[in-house]
Formats: sequence, C-alpha cells, structure tokens
Amino acid sequence: MLSLEQCSQKKFLVFGLGISGDATLSQLKKNNANIECWDDNKKLREKFKNKYRVSKNWFKNNYDFIVISPGINIYTHPKKFFFQKNKNRIITDLDLFCSSIKDQKVIMVTGTNGKSTMSKLIYDLLKNSKKKVYIGGNYGTPVMYLPYKEKSAIFVLEISSYQLDYSWRLPSSVSILLNVSPDHIERHESFNKYISAKLRIFRGLTKRGIGFLDLSNDKESKIFKVLKSEKYDQRNIELIKKNINHNIKDDLISPPLKGIHFKNCLYIALRIAKLFKISKNIYLKTIKNFKGLPHRQEIVKTKNNLTFINDSKATNFSSTEVALNNYKNIHWIVGGLPKAKDKIMVHKYKKSIMRAYIIGRNINFFLKQIKNTVKCNISYSLEKAFLSALNKAKNYPNLKQVILLSPSAASFDQYKNFEHRGNIFKQLVKKYS
Repeated sequence: MLSLEQCSQKKFLVFGLGISGDATLSQLKKNNANIECWDDNKKLREKFKNKYRVSKNWFKNNYDFIVISPGINIYTHPKKFFFQKNKNRIITDLDLFCSSIKDQKVIMVTGTNGKSTMSKLIYDLLKNSKKKVYIGGNYGTPVMYLPYKEKSAIFVLEISSYQLDYSWRLPSSVSILLNVSPDHIERHESFNKYISAKLRIFRGLTKRGIGFLDLSNDKESKIFKVLKSEKYDQRNIELIKKNINHNIKDDLISPPLKGIHFKNCLYIALRIAKLFKISKNIYLKTIKNFKGLPHRQEIVKTKNNLTFINDSKATNFSSTEVALNNYKNIHWIVGGLPKAKDKIMVHKYKKSIMRAYIIGRNINFFLKQIKNTVKCNISYSLEKAFLSALNKAKNYPNLKQVILLSPSAASFDQYKNFEHRGNIFKQLVKKYS
C-alpha cells in the first residue's frame, strides 16, 4: 500500500463526497495526485465541481486506486460490475492514513455498541497523562485531517464494520473489539459476515501489539468460531470471556460508564493505562470525570423526581438493553427504522418499564414484540410520545421516574440521523418540562 507522499501523479477516483471524501480529496491534492471524483448525490457533485474534476464517465475510466466511502455499498450499486472488476484497486482513507504514518502508535476501536464512548475514554485517559493524542475515524476528525507526520503522536481511531470491510491491512499497536451483536445485516447479508468484518481489526496488529476481544456476550460462541475458522493468531489477542469485576467503588465512576455493559470497557482502559505507563490515580480521575457523549444515555435534565435521558444513538436493541438495565420506573420511547433481524426482548426488563410509547413508521414491528410484556401507547410522533409519557409520570409525583428515548432503531424514517432525533427530544424537554 502506498503512502500519501507516494501518490504524486497516480490516478485516483474518490467515490463518495461526504466529510471523509472531502478530507481525502484535500490530502491527495496536496500530494499532487491525479484526481477524479464522483458522488451519486447531485447536490454534492455541484458543491465539488469547481474544485475537482467530477467525472460522469468514471465507470469507463481506468484508475490506479479507488478511494471508496464506507457508506457506499459496492455489492448492490448500479455499477457493481465496475467495482468487481477493480476490486484490488479499492482502498479507504484509513489505508492511506495507516500507510503514511511511521513510528506513531495507533489504537483502533470497534464493536456494535459503545465504540465511541470507549474511544473517547481512551483519548481522555491519554490526554490527562499529557500524551500527544488525537482522536478520529468514524468518530471525531476524519483521518485525513489528522497530523499523520507528527512525531510521537498517538492516534485513537474508531472504526466501523463498513470501513473494516473495505480496508486492507491496518497496522495498529492496540486493537479492540468490544462486542458483537446482530447489526447492519442488510449490508453484510449474515451475522457471520458481520462478525468477519469486525474481526478484521486484528489483521494489522504489530508484533508487539495487543488485541482485546470481548466475548462476554458470545453465548453461542459464534464470534469465537469465526475467529478460529479464519485462523487468526490468538497469541497477542486477549480473550475476555466474562464481565470482569474492576473493584472500583460506584461513586468513583462517572454515570455514563456505569452498568454491566461498561465493566469490560473499564478493564480495557485500565490495561491501556498500564501499557502506556499511566498512573492509577490518573485512570481513576479520568473515569470519575468522564462526561460521556451526546445522545448516549445523555442526562438532559432532572426535575423533582423525573429524569429525562436522551439515548438516541441506541439504534438496536442490544444498545437499548444497557439503558433498560441501568434504570427503573422507565417511560420508554421506542421505534423507528428497525435493523434487520433485530429482536426486541423485553421480558427481563418488564418490572423496570412502566410503559412503552411507540414512534415511527414501523409500529407493528415493535408492537408485536412488546405488547404482551409491557403496556404500550401507539404514539407515531416523538412529541406525542413525550407528552403522553410526561402526563403519565405526573400521576406518580413521589416516585423517581425516567423518560427514556432509546429507540432500538435507526432514525431515517422520520429524521436526518440519530443526532437530529436526539436534538428534537432535547428541545421537547426544554419546552415542556
């Protein structure tokens, strides 16, 4: 794989002109590459046509490399035969970045749920110990905007299954796979293929590198079987087969890191602290002061006995389970665009859920799975669900309750993205409470 400095006069197609595509174009231009670009979105093409060569006949041309945006599904795209023919030329911005760094250390994080929180926790830990650290990838700054030439830098990169699926060998000092539960099956076609994509994070571990694979929720050993069948070298991968008791007092842990879901995250963070020779005092200070991330069990407001929590990032049920496990007396706002083959299994949380309020355009999907276990309101809109939950909560003024937006679904049936959905919820809290 070539570095950015070796791109001069090489012919590139940058396919996908979102944030990462824009950053890639900028770096390739600085390094005198011969660039063409394309996006199926006409508005994006218009935005770039005065700065770069937008080629409407891209599928007829020859290229040395094709930098693909992870959001593009090359297997179902109308020009999929072009991508099949040029499969060995397809790379990602991550490939370019990782080929361009030299002695810097890279920490890579993936997983179905919690990867952004884990990445930010590691970043804070290193930052608090005065390390020269940067965070990017799927969360934060696009990798092409990170200072890849900076000596002694440490890069914390969150990586999605889409990025891993298209990338080649990604060298790393530390690779972390937090958890895997069925997600993005419509893209990967099967759970095993999704697991396979996630495990690719271990392909580039350096000789002295270390991997962490959380198998605590791998009850049917599906992840371990794929790991074994694909013949990964397990000698430098630490397999975490159960939730590890970290023996840290509850009042020393920031609320966004509480709950069984984060036990192994705290353990991995402690192991990284030891690897980078960070004191336990700095580690404890970091987990106590960790602020969490927007839309991930974000406490918007507490008034009297009622707490409003924005967990809009919960786009599958395994993510919602974390919140349901952490709280009691919940008015649960759920619904949206469900993930393929996701199961909403609420039986063990029925004592914690006072009522569910179903929103979105896929009411029946959620209603069928929860109506026999918890009381349900069919609300359709987020505002109607919020007001119904608020009115119900007022009937129990002396009881500590939670209004929780944790949809277990994607947002695209009603919103631009999960951030948009979460921000609307926060506006409703501000307006009505």
